[in-house]
Amino acid sequence: MLILTSMLTASFIWVSAAKLADYPPWFLKMPEESGVHFAVGLSRAYAKRDSSVSQAVRDAMYQLRIAAETTIKGERLFQMLPGGRTVYQGEVFLEQPGKAATPCFLDTVEASGMVMVLAATRRPDHYDAEVGTIPQHAPPSWVTDIPKDSNGVYAVGMARAYYYEENSWREAERQARQELAYSIAARQRRLFKGTTETSFGVTASATAVRLTGVQTMERWRSESVCFVLIRADSGATAPQ
Repeated sequence: MLILTSMLTASFIWVSAAKLADYPPWFLKMPEESGVHFAVGLSRAYAKRDSSVSQAVRDAMYQLRIAAETTIKGERLFQMLPGGRTVYQGEVFLEQPGKAATPCFLDTVEASGMVMVLAATRRPDHYDAEVGTIPQHAPPSWVTDIPKDSNGVYAVGMARAYYYEENSWREAERQARQELAYSIAARQRRLFKGTTETSFGVTASATAVRLTGVQTMERWRSESVCFVLIRADSGATAPQ
């Protein structure tokens, strides 16, 4: 959460409600139904729409694999400089989704330079593509106050809003899953040197977990940052 917290100290430049209204309702607030996994596939909106849809469909199938089960391994490195200042040095992040599932495709929309495909592991009993919440101009509460649930765990991911917006949303989702993994299981290794007056060294923070039921719950963006709220089943386990 160190990176997320530091970035949230910057002031928000809110995007207009009209801009948020360009997204389909299910993109901003994902459908929910017991026993069903939902996922959104993204692609750049190319001149040949068939190519965009095909790429978004492939991405949706991959995202459904992550939703069902994913194994995450990662490590972050921080350096402590003389004087006590800590500097983020980088990270390694590996993710292995579970087995492929037979998808059910529910909707396809082109907006904000992207093609978006909504998919599920089966056709839900209750679903309406046009029903959704009114887009929020101000940041939703979960951006700074992560929800708590006895049956699940939550995390927020964020990424700069790039020109090709599909890359921003994918990176925000990746960051959210990584934050989730570190919040569940993390171990640290430290190596320091110094004198009685000053010290310096490195700290490595590592994680390895298997998550199930990984669902993107909501999305929101400011003028310059994309935010994603995800949820996973409680009871994450160590990878085999």
